[in-house]
Amino acid sequence: MYDGVTVLDFDHSYRWQAFLRDQSVEWIDLTDLSGAKRYCGEDTLARIRHRLRRRRRHGVTLIGSGNYHYVTYLLLAEIRKPFTLVLFDYHTDMMEPPDDNVITCGSWVLKALRELPMLRQVLVIGAREGAADMLFCDLHPHLKRRVFVFEPVTEENARRVLPAIISRLSTHDVYISVDKDVLAPTEAITDWEQGTMKLADLMRLIRSIAGRRKLCGADICGEYPVSPVEVYNRRHRLAVRRNARANQMLLEAIRGVDRRALPLSS
Repeated sequence: MYDGVTVLDFDHSYRWQAFLRDQSVEWIDLTDLSGAKRYCGEDTLARIRHRLRRRRRHGVTLIGSGNYHYVTYLLLAEIRKPFTLVLFDYHTDMMEPPDDNVITCGSWVLKALRELPMLRQVLVIGAREGAADMLFCDLHPHLKRRVFVFEPVTEENARRVLPAIISRLSTHDVYISVDKDVLAPTEAITDWEQGTMKLADLMRLIRSIAGRRKLCGADICGEYPVSPVEVYNRRHRLAVRRNARANQMLLEAIRGVDRRALPLSS
């Protein structure tokens, strides 16, 4: 059922999501890596890249906590044709890193824009209020032309916002990256500040985009880290249930549009 799904196990955050025990899901163990949370140096990034290259499937990647969202940079670097990154995120992830030799969960999109020639544009959907103004104050003019920030899509504004999003897609191929912090806490629970989007609206938008363009890859992050000591804590159990449901629904939306759109194996 979940052929084409790869789980990156950085912190055991998926261990209690029972649906991922499906034998067709490929797991990659990364729990032994140090220096990978939020900030990642060149050596550790190279080790992650090496393990990704050994995976058998290239469909939808589950990354784990938003602390590891920078792994999307490595997934984008594998694409060999012009594409657009459609990022659903409460943050733009385009901050300057503290050091040129470090990639962070808040700087990876900026690094991708600067270094990946096949990445032609970035559409950020659902970022917090004021994010666009802050971003465009600091962004270099030649990058500004390739970045578009959209408000959260709701049932009420979909007829206005959705056409604007579709009209900005200048490439045939699209990569979708979802950080569940774009969702309201009633839809998913993360360890970051969160937005207001409803899961149904996010799924509808994913289907609309994927139905009009070809998906060349996708990933999901935004898990709530759950330690073995706290697994029976009420909030942690709620987070596992809510996030597992959101992941299942998002996988259905991403993979269900057209199963031929995503390569399910290498």
